[in-house]
Formats: sequence, structure tokens, C-alpha cells
Amino acid sequence: MVLTFPAEAIDEPITYTLIKEYDVMINILNADITHGREGNLLIEMSGEETNVREALVYLDNKQIQISPVIKTILFRESRCIHCGACASVCFSGALDMDTATRELKFSPERCIACELCIKACPLQLFELNFGVN
Repeated sequence: MVLTFPAEAIDEPITYTLIKEYDVMINILNADITHGREGNLLIEMSGEETNVREALVYLDNKQIQISPVIKTILFRESRCIHCGACASVCFSGALDMDTATRELKFSPERCIACELCIKACPLQLFELNFGVN
């Protein structure tokens, strides 16, 4: 999710409070915070469902805007050599080898963004893309 902080909340230890008081794990993926201005923090948050819910209420009470993030996989298909390494690890069926043409087919609507293709591709043709919902 993306947390958008109002300028007056920049000096507060928000992530520390989430971890310490609500027992949630925070993984900071990106941050754009400048003193005296609005800030953005791209995070993954996990923990017990009750704790996460309470943490979200805390953020709302602090006037921090919460925007869910959609993860998608981008594929640079034009450089693909159709080796099938990515298809062999794709359990959702988003990547499949066409048996007739021996070419890789990518069905983004089936992709669950598990990121296994990113690691499997020898040419590094896949990348993770974050979009705000």
C-alpha cells in the first residue's frame, strides 16, 4: 500500500508506532518524504488480521491516506527467445508454451504477480510494476 502523509505528520514515528504498538511487520519498498511537505511511503504490511485492522484505523486517525497497490508483471516480449524457463515455474498458467509454434504466450489476466518468472528468466525480461488502485 501507499501511505500519503500530510506535512504535519512527517515528524511523527508512524512506522515505529505501527511495529511497536500494533505488532505488524512493515517492509518499506520506497519512500519519498521531505520535511515540511507531503510524503509517500510504499510499504508491505503483514500481521494478525486484528492487528492490521487496528493499525489501519490508527493511520486513518492520523489523517494518513491509504491507497492499496496493485502488483503486475511487465514482460518485454520483443526480446524473448522462447526458452520456456519462466513457463516452467508459472503455476497460475499466465505463461505457457504454445506446442504448435514453440512460442511463449503471456496471459496477464491470469498472472498473480508471484514474481517467480522474474527469477527464472535468463534475460531478465520480466519486472514488477506497482500501480495504485
